[in-house]
Amino acid sequence: MHPFHGHIYFDIADAALAAQVRQDIATAIPFLTYLGQLIPIPIGPHTKPMFEIHIPASKLEFAMQIIEEKRKGLSVLIHPVQSDEMDAHTHSARWLGTPLALKLEVLPH
Repeated sequence: MHPFHGHIYFDIADAALAAQVRQDIATAIPFLTYLGQLIPIPIGPHTKPMFEIHIPASKLEFAMQIIEEKRKGLSVLIHPVQSDEMDAHTHSARWLGTPLALKLEVLPH
């Protein structure tokens, strides 16, 4: 099974909140294979600052429950890692909180 990426979005004014959410998630989910730093600008298809986490597929449902408990109102995109990035970021994506617009035109077709 493919791993999953999680993107936790925040407004730059809420960077301290995002840092706390990042720490809370890292503590509660020690099996993450990657815990990214806060990225203070929109990059790639992402329209807000965010940080990224990588979740093993076998732990996805458990991780999503923890993220839901720890996200403190922040929007979270969780998508599979697959060759069809458009599908990964749309049809196969899951959202916790309010879904955000993505710049899908930057994804390979």
